[in-house]
Amino acid sequence: MAFSIPSYLLSSTGCERSLCYGCEEAVKMNPATGRAFITMGHPGFNSPANNRSGYASRQAAEKAVARYGHR
Repeated sequence: MAFSIPSYLLSSTGCERSLCYGCEEAVKMNPATGRAFITMGHPGFNSPANNRSGYASRQAAEKAVARYGHR
């Protein structure tokens, strides 16, 4: 069975190849649910919230990126 990564978890700049800070696509919305997710390669991608249902808003996800990026 082939596994594909949802587009809302990938940035168009290829950030999943290394840890990226300051990217404009660190957060993307899941169009089906309206929830915000941190994209691969950005601080907080493997956070508990991002691994479950995402964040309630873009602002909440961006705050998480900043919080995890300062650790």
